[in-house]
Amino acid sequence: MIVFLALSGYHFLNQKEKMQNIEIKYHTEQLAELQNFLVNSLKITHEFRHRQRDIYFAVPEGRLKIRIQDEQQPHLIRYFRPDIAETRISDYTIEMLDDAEQTIAELQQKHKVLATVEKVRTLFLYKNVRIHLDEVALLGNFVEFESVISDSCDAATAQRNLDEIMQLLQPYLGTPESGGYLNLLLAHPSTQKGT
Repeated sequence: MIVFLALSGYHFLNQKEKMQNIEIKYHTEQLAELQNFLVNSLKITHEFRHRQRDIYFAVPEGRLKIRIQDEQQPHLIRYFRPDIAETRISDYTIEMLDDAEQTIAELQQKHKVLATVEKVRTLFLYKNVRIHLDEVALLGNFVEFESVISDSCDAATAQRNLDEIMQLLQPYLGTPESGGYLNLLLAHPSTQKGT
């Protein structure tokens, strides 16, 4: 049976059905100012502020992680996304987990744990675009945009909505990032051997 799940701005089917976003991530030195702007914007809604722990596993292709989050059921995320510092397509599947600890143990038997990313995420929504304000341990502050492609929002509309919100928030955006938090954490001096 297919069950529709709604996780405060994250809507998906609990099956391994491929979904797509158009994504980009920026480092920002103006997180507080950006959050204040978003809170006071009539076009944007605030969804949640949660702690998240993402456990990444080594897999031959793409990326695989388990997300453990405040007040939400843990879930397994598999995704494929190019590492480029511009808007890019991310193909992904999400599967809800009844027993995260058991799944972690089973995955550890087959795959090495690459890293665990700890962050506080504040989620805002603009039309179909998720706006993540992320405070990431060791790495700093980031804003990430995910424009969801769906039956009700085709790729052209998703790109247009993303362009609109990025233009609106441009004064608060810093340097675009080519990689994800896993890449940044693995490159961080504190995670290098011998440090």
